[in-house]
Amino acid sequence: MSKYDADFNSQYYEEKYLKLQDEFETYQNFAESNIQIINERNAKLEKKLDAITNIVEITKYINSYLSDENLIPMINDMIIGILGATYSSIYLMEDDKLVIKATNINNKEKKFYDGEEDYKELMNGNPFIMNSKTPLFFHDSQKSEIHSLIGVSINLREKFIGYIIVEHALYNFFGHDLITFISTIANQIAIALENNALYNQIRENAIRDPLLRIYNRKYFFDLLENKIERISERTFAIVMVDLDNFKKANDLYGHQLGDKVLKETTKIIQNNIDKNDIVSRYGGEEIVIYIKYSKDIEEVYRKIDNIRSKISKNIIIYGNMQISITASFGISYYPIDGENLQDVISVADARLYVAKKTGKNKVVNK
Repeated sequence: MSKYDADFNSQYYEEKYLKLQDEFETYQNFAESNIQIINERNAKLEKKLDAITNIVEITKYINSYLSDENLIPMINDMIIGILGATYSSIYLMEDDKLVIKATNINNKEKKFYDGEEDYKELMNGNPFIMNSKTPLFFHDSQKSEIHSLIGVSINLREKFIGYIIVEHALYNFFGHDLITFISTIANQIAIALENNALYNQIRENAIRDPLLRIYNRKYFFDLLENKIERISERTFAIVMVDLDNFKKANDLYGHQLGDKVLKETTKIIQNNIDKNDIVSRYGGEEIVIYIKYSKDIEEVYRKIDNIRSKISKNIIIYGNMQISITASFGISYYPIDGENLQDVISVADARLYVAKKTGKNKVVNK
């Protein structure tokens, strides 16, 4: 082979090698770029999967504790755990004001925007993020300095009902990617609040008289039996109440007036007993009252006689009519008049019968 041919072959192979090397580097760069894109996509998918998993867990948790009165604080604790937040607070609207319902801030009376006039316009129902290298708020000795904050509204059927406010001591900790995640939690809270309200409404309807909104007879007995067994009530009084001549008034003036008489009489009773006393509709125009007392049975008598007097003086206005009605009362005492609830009620019922038969509009307790 001539020197010319050797040089030509050497140049040819060198060019081919450089071309292959260039193609390989191009392919390598392309592959690395695709791998990076795939890794980024996988990271995003993993993040979304984690978010979905957390949302599913929160949903299951909420459904498990739907009737629990501590549901909102429990959700707030989950937010802190999932996001690793310094502080988390849930605010709900009450009387056109945002009221804190759950927080891990020591000063629970602190309003979120106390002294922060510049930020009040943010409380408009829209999500927002605040990041600052300097502390966002005035120094509070009870709180860590906050450099990152995210707020997401809680909406029920497009109505603004509150905020989830999550705070962190690290700068730029919260980004816009978290708005969707926290918004999902906010939606779960809204659904939980609605379902909890429906649950409570159904529960209330099951234990309360539909007209008078006081406890029904069954729940009254269940409640008192539980008190006696679990709390070991030492002394209490049972008062049986019956409206005098109610059937005659009901037949003469109609059921609507009769309903109004029952409602106003019940209101008088409720307004003149203590918070630990219990009122229930026993049946028809009969009402039964549980009264807790210490030792003075005459104190119970005075309380009930005061109610009797107020009922008799009450003028009920219905259209162009003005009527008044009286009531009779029978009182018995536990354990003086019986060792169980049924015996005590029987004695109260017997004394009510005496009150009705001896002139009505009176209280019999012996």
